[in-house]
Amino acid sequence: MPRTRKEKERAQKLWEERRELLRFGYGKVAEFLVRNARQAYRQALQAWAKGDLKAAEQLLRSALEKVPDAPDPLLALGQLLLKQGRTEEALGILSNAREIDRDNPQAHYWFARALEATGRLRRAVEAYEQTLRQNPPSDLIQEVRQRLQAIQETLSQQPSPTLSDEQAKALEEALHWAKFYLEIGFPRRAREYLLQAQAIAPEHPQVQDLANRLKAALPDW
Repeated sequence: MPRTRKEKERAQKLWEERRELLRFGYGKVAEFLVRNARQAYRQALQAWAKGDLKAAEQLLRSALEKVPDAPDPLLALGQLLLKQGRTEEALGILSNAREIDRDNPQAHYWFARALEATGRLRRAVEAYEQTLRQNPPSDLIQEVRQRLQAIQETLSQQPSPTLSDEQAKALEEALHWAKFYLEIGFPRRAREYLLQAQAIAPEHPQVQDLANRLKAALPDW
């Protein structure tokens, strides 16, 4: 006997609910934890929409305390942290989201955005290219291509054109961590990464600038 329209709508709603619960760990984690995590996630999105970022973050972290590997709260938390300029925190969260939800182009895209925000442009290029391999929607394809073009233009204007791609990537990483540790008050740790950068491109302007800053921070340089 054919189902009525209401029955079909109800079946579809139940299926969508079950699919969402599966993304929150249904079948792996106790059902009450899954439902509580999903509720906290939905409340977080509502708080975010209202501009209450503090409440949104607390709710997202609450969801992840219940189900640490839930991809949707991970992705949302990473985006929220990135929005607030907390790029290193965001990068760690988004890296985890990408590993857990590898087929989701959004996970790769936001990981790339975090890399770009930290200045690691070559790694960002790789992540953006991975986004395109995940069959993203057309609007995301356009956004990624625009960002890739902008990054390539920036890279083409950077010094040290004789470096190989691997050397340039290693230099970018070393500079990033040297700046990071210097900014948070660990100049000796920063010096370790500066030495790596100097071994690759001692005449690079950013390397020389960091060296001068570290000499001022470390009297026994």
